Amino acid sequence: MKFDWDNWNTGGRIIFVAACAATLSMFMNWVDVGITTRIGISQGVFAYLGLWIYPVLMLFNNRPISLSWGLLCAILSFIVTVYYIAIRSKELLGGTYNFSAIGAWVFLCASIALGHHKIRFYRI
Repeated sequence: MKFDWDNWNTGGRIIFVAACAATLSMFMNWVDVGITTRIGISQGVFAYLGLWIYPVLMLFNNRPISLSWGLLCAILSFIVTVYYIAIRSKELLGGTYNFSAIGAWVFLCASIALGHHKIRFYRI
């Protein structure tokens, strides 16, 4: 396993940057209720990073990523994040408010980048 930015293609670089963003999002606020906030690690969402293990390991081992497994990882990462954001919506004072914070949205964008990479660079 090695870091090889110079020899990675654009897809590999996207995976790396998206994985870094996903990891950094764990230290950002995932919940913001106004009077209190919670970072991703305290919310237990670090388990979502498990969906990133396959593409990152393949990248660092300089092995090709299966289209189906890569897309599965990206789609599941997207789905669990959308679900997390959706369940943070609450009805208060006659309106609906979402208390998810920037960390959840950064992770969602990273998941989209991972999926877009698979669709864009491995189109059949």
